[in-house]
Parts: sequence; C-alpha cells; structure tokens
Amino acid sequence: MKKFAFPLSFAGLILLLNGCIQTNFDEPPLNIIPEGNVITIGDLKDIYNDSVILGPYLSSYKFTDDYSLYAVVTIDDKSGNLYKAAYIEDATGAINMRLLSSGGVYEGDSVRVYLKGLVISVYNGMFQLDSVDVDKNVIKQATLRNPQPTEVNINQILAGGYQGRLIKLNNVQFLESEIGMTYADPLNLTTMNRTIEDCDGNRLIVRTSGYAKFAGATTPEGKGSIIGVVDLYRVGSNSTWQLYIRRTSEVLMNGLRCGQFFALLNEDFSSVSDNQPIALDNWINLATTGTVVWLGSNNGIDTRAKITGTGDNVSWLITPVVNLDDSDNEYLIFNTRALNVVGSELKVYISTNYDGGNNPASATWTELDANIASGSDITQSGQIDISGYSGNVRIAFKYSALSGATGSFYLDNVVVAHE
Repeated sequence: MKKFAFPLSFAGLILLLNGCIQTNFDEPPLNIIPEGNVITIGDLKDIYNDSVILGPYLSSYKFTDDYSLYAVVTIDDKSGNLYKAAYIEDATGAINMRLLSSGGVYEGDSVRVYLKGLVISVYNGMFQLDSVDVDKNVIKQATLRNPQPTEVNINQILAGGYQGRLIKLNNVQFLESEIGMTYADPLNLTTMNRTIEDCDGNRLIVRTSGYAKFAGATTPEGKGSIIGVVDLYRVGSNSTWQLYIRRTSEVLMNGLRCGQFFALLNEDFSSVSDNQPIALDNWINLATTGTVVWLGSNNGIDTRAKITGTGDNVSWLITPVVNLDDSDNEYLIFNTRALNVVGSELKVYISTNYDGGNNPASATWTELDANIASGSDITQSGQIDISGYSGNVRIAFKYSALSGATGSFYLDNVVVAHE
C-alpha cells in the first residue's frame, strides 16, 4: 500500500487547490466619458464670442461643464504637414484641434469631442481647441468617413467664410515663377509658402511644413484643382489666408494655364491689304443686300477687318469650316470696335448646315450672345460657349444697315478654341 501513498496525497493536494481557485474575475472599472450637452462647432464659437473680448493675439474660454460636439476629422498630422494637430468639421463650421501628442485621430474619423476641461482660443485669428487629450477627450464613432470638400473660389476664401474647412478650388495654377519648385525644404526641414492664382489674378498661399512627407515634391506647371484645409494667420491688422494640403495626389493641375488654349481657328487679319476686300483662304465675304463687303484695315501697325456702309446693306463675313467635339469645352472669342454707328448693327451667328454658297440666309443660323462694341473702345466679346455644338460649323459676322444708316465696325482676333 505504501507505493500508492504519494499519488493519492498529490491528487488530494490538487483537489484542494482547485477548490481555492477563483473563477469569477473582477473587471477593471470602465472609464465612461459623459456626453452632457451636445453643441455644434458653430455653437462653440458663439459661446466663445459671447464670453471673451477678442484681442489681436490670444484670448481663451475654458469649458467647466459637460459638453460634447460631433464632427469628422478632415486632416490629421500623419503626413507631417501638421504637428500635433487635426482639423474637424461639422455642418456649421470647422476648427483646429491642438493635440497633446501626435496621432490617435485620423482623416475620416467620425468623433465625439468631450469639451469639459478644454480651452477654445483664437490665436492669430484662427479658432482652435487647445490641449486635446485623444484618450480622454475624443471618442471615435466611426472611421473612413471620407469627408468631401466644399467647392469654392479664392475670393470666397479671402472673404473669411471658410476658416478651417476642407475645400476644393478649380481652375487655379501655381505662379509661373514657382513652377517646378518644391513645396517646402525637406533638407533643412523649413516650412515654405507657395502661391496659387486663378485666371482673374486672385491669389492664395499654399503652406507646407518641411517635415511633410511630400515636402520635396515639386509644384505642377498646369491649371486645375487643389484640395486642402483653409487656415488663417493674422498679426495685428494683417491677415493671410493659407491652405494646407493633405497629399500631392489632391493637386491635379494638368490643364492649360490661364490664357493658353488649343486654337481650332485663329485669325488676326495680319495678311489683309488696306481697303481691299477680305479674301482669306476659305473665308466667305459677300453682300446679300447692297454692295458693301468687308475690307482690310492695315495702317502698318494694326490689322483688322472693317465694314462701313450707308443705306440698305446686309453683309456677311463667314469663317472656314470648324470641326467641333462637344466634349472639348469649345468657345469663341473676338474683338470689335465701332465708329459713328447710327441705324446699323453687327451680330454673330453659328450654323451647322451652311453649304458655303452665295445664299447664307437659306441656312439655319443661331445668334450667339456676344459683347459687340457700340463705341470707339476695343470691346472683348467674352468667352462664348459653343461646346453644345458638334461636327462642322461656321461662324458668321453679319452687318445690317437700314436706309440712311451709317457706321463702321472693326473686327479682330477671331479665335475658336478649346482648353
């Protein structure tokens, strides 16, 4: 029996220990962050404005009660273009969150921000939430929300209505002097400003940190779109609006620069002879009433087409055939000038079925909405959209005068183009 003593004793010990083992563990206490009163970013700014006398530099308001706001993160600091910061946006506005440490919130996160203990301030004109602890103040609701930018123009940004917002600008380009330059200096880690402009000359700074992953990328040479978050830097009474981009793939500038175009027709009448009928290749110059036709005007410096008539006259100057593709954003532009116009007029038309014969009135012509000169100042027609037409078309400049009418019209720089 002795040989069974040890195994039996060991088995009894195991049973005794099993009886002492606790199978129901205590769970750690949950850190429940209260919601409190829910407000918007617009409400947040109103609370600040109602509570603080704004100064040119730094003022603040601290939340001491339970408040929360819901928003979406539009830009984070993962790319290095921001440091310990993220911008959030809701339907009422946007604001910069200054974080205690990098990371933790990312572009596309839908978040609840618990405001108790946080400070809202205006620093150099920019609204911001200071000292945000991601672990204590930010509760994620969802991820990968893919916030969409609001399409605006530079003037709307400069007017101040889009502070902190994710926006998209169309038909903009970098200054010619900054084409091919790096966004920032990645070697010396220096933040730099580049400037974009629209075709009216309105400008906006694109600001990039030397720590950004794309700091060494170069600015494109064309015109197109850019997506970024609007920021404000104000010192005293001087305000500078600027844009932070998230990545260079959101800078799509592959189009022709402002003022550049692909010309389908480009006639400046440089080869005309003074006071001789216009006889350019494939142009049609004829009178269907009266005998007045379009003549060349060449004083050795300027060249144009001109027409001067008295009495009943209907005269046509018709372009060669132009082939349009309605997907190419085609347009017509030209210049006119007028002298002593009484009872005469000049209009511009387009036709898809004119056969090139001596009776243009038998074709179908649609009048185009153009600015035509009524005085001696050179008048630009404006960019006349003809992208709704396709196939072969002709453009006609039709001069009409009643009995006893007088007047001269000058025509120059006729261009049919697409971008």
